[in-house]
Amino acid sequence: MNARVPRYHRIAESLRDRIHAGRLTPGTRLDNQRQLAKSFGVTLMTLRQALEVLERENLIARRHGLGTFVAAPSIDYDILQLRRFAGDLSAQGEHVTTRLLGGRVARADRRVTDALGLGARAGVVQLERLRLVDGHPMSLQRSFLSTAVGEEVLKADLGTTPLRQVLEFKLGITIDRARESVSAVRLGLREARELGCRAGVPAFESERVSFDQGGAPVVFDRVFIPGDRFRITRELHYEQSERGATS
Repeated sequence: MNARVPRYHRIAESLRDRIHAGRLTPGTRLDNQRQLAKSFGVTLMTLRQALEVLERENLIARRHGLGTFVAAPSIDYDILQLRRFAGDLSAQGEHVTTRLLGGRVARADRRVTDALGLGARAGVVQLERLRLVDGHPMSLQRSFLSTAVGEEVLKADLGTTPLRQVLEFKLGITIDRARESVSAVRLGLREARELGCRAGVPAFESERVSFDQGGAPVVFDRVFIPGDRFRITRELHYEQSERGATS
């Protein structure tokens, strides 16, 4: 190993290799800093410098009062593209699976009924699915449909067939556009349990209304994604007159 490379870089490289090789898996708690420093034969200051490198690379996450953990995979999401979340992940070469947690007729809240153009307290079909990347929970998705559409959807195998394909190929409903908003929230108890997080951790909540070719609302989606597993990206283009002011 090159003696000119700072020791903290060598420590960071060693831990990085263990993470990439799968010897340290997402969610694994690292030894405390004194133990790690002793195992590498360095001072606490040197060890902390190494951890800062890995934290900047989003490979580890430090949780106050709990310790340092190997971070879950983080996904870039282009919010300007109308794609299924699972489709975005698959396009990046990730191994994505969907676990159907349940489907049932339920009473909708006001945001859902307004979005779908239904009467107050109308019954809807609620689907709940967990997206996993390489076996690790990435997002919890709740989809709401009118009972007329949803009861037909429930007859399909949603664990293997995406909802959008069920709508298009089984029911003849093509999703043409969508309106989405993303908010910063803290995970509730149930959402955190499904996603393998502590309740109250920061997360993104996406609400999306999808419309058919005639402009009628078809699906209201509510998706929860822990903040350390998700990044929103945008590609910006400036007008010629703005370039001088922004450079």
